[in-house]
Amino acid sequence: MRQPAVPAEVGIAAQRAGLQSLIDEEESRLEALGFTGDNLLAEPCRPLTPETMRLLAGLLEELYANIANHADPGEWYAICVTFDTDAIHVSASDTIASDDTRLGLGSGLDRYRTIIETCGGTFQTHTEQAHWQLEAVIPINGDR
Repeated sequence: MRQPAVPAEVGIAAQRAGLQSLIDEEESRLEALGFTGDNLLAEPCRPLTPETMRLLAGLLEELYANIANHADPGEWYAICVTFDTDAIHVSASDTIASDDTRLGLGSGLDRYRTIIETCGGTFQTHTEQAHWQLEAVIPINGDR
């Protein structure tokens, strides 16, 4: 039996609420560790596929984990997610902790770089002195 069609607005609102819940939980976790930052989530333009939602949620979880593990809690961090009609734009920035030994393998972000670039997106990181930045664009052309 087919389910009745869900208006796009309902799907968008539910997806945004799910993402906002994830961000709120991660922000609370970072606050408990002494971090302060900005966490911005725009309104999606259209519903995303379950695969795109999983990719975006996983990338956000990885970014928050990296802040907890590598950033200076005394410095500001920012994560911003915006949407246009054919892409998701994710930006992040923080200040690397002076005592960060970089023991992690770095495979988490490399995995997301591969996935995003394979589907036609872009993924760039930049470090200057102790300031770290990420800019990722995830295409959503196939999402309806």
